Amino acid sequence: MKIIFSRKGYDKTSGGMPSPIFPDDTLCSFPIPSDQKPKLKDVWFQGKNLGSLVRQLNEDPEEKGVHLDPDLYREARPRKAGWRPCFGQVGAPQTHLKNQQVGEGDVFLFFGWFRRVLQSNGKFHYQPHAPDIHCLFGWLQVGTMYHPGLDDRNPPTWSLDHPHVQDAKYYAKNFSNNTLYVASDRLRFPGLRRPLAGGGVFPRFTESLQLTEPGQPRSFWRFPECFSPREGQSPLSNHKPEEWTKDKNGILLKPVGKKLQDSVLDCEEYPGVFAWLREIFKSVKSE
Repeated sequence: MKIIFSRKGYDKTSGGMPSPIFPDDTLCSFPIPSDQKPKLKDVWFQGKNLGSLVRQLNEDPEEKGVHLDPDLYREARPRKAGWRPCFGQVGAPQTHLKNQQVGEGDVFLFFGWFRRVLQSNGKFHYQPHAPDIHCLFGWLQVGTMYHPGLDDRNPPTWSLDHPHVQDAKYYAKNFSNNTLYVASDRLRFPGLRRPLAGGGVFPRFTESLQLTEPGQPRSFWRFPECFSPREGQSPLSNHKPEEWTKDKNGILLKPVGKKLQDSVLDCEEYPGVFAWLREIFKSVKSE
């Protein structure tokens, strides 16, 4: 089984503001702006309208469309029967995933740029001096893969409003590898003994979900020792050996230059990572 750290949601060039961590520790990832449907005002998170929420935090208009991908939260919008979490990828990132032989049973761990917010006078605002961090907010274990617009195997009807399906003709014209990953029915990996969904969002922030080393820029990540690159084994893809530094607290990753969206690690070569995975899923309720 492989894990894939996949960067998603608002960043400096798309959206230009961090996604919020609310006072009750819930995490809401803002999907990147797009000319596609739905509109931001038509997407919801735990009773909060995203158009209104973004406007409160940044005085931003709510009429923008969004690329709702990954699509992990059932209550984000009306769903058709049979809906499951799903995620689409194309271009160089998908080529990298294919080269890394990512497929059925592998687990995407989605992360993004987050900052804590406060609420006063009925409106949310960013907490002064709160750090910007990279944090995991959701997951998807691959159950089935489709290639919309590229072959005769049609994706399920409930996925027709997913951006990589509704715009399959565009993606097929401009890319040769449009791929839709659909979540498995249940999450499965060694040592996990609870029935968890194959995809979803983490219910609240915990320290185990934070990737950023406290006090460092958000792209400097802290991992336990089990992630340390080993001779003869493939390290976390896209990262060079000199980017890793060991210390008494584990290992620090300081990336050099711009990285691809998705970095892959083979857990069979790094079995200690399964214990780390069990820890980050502790907050997720059994089904």
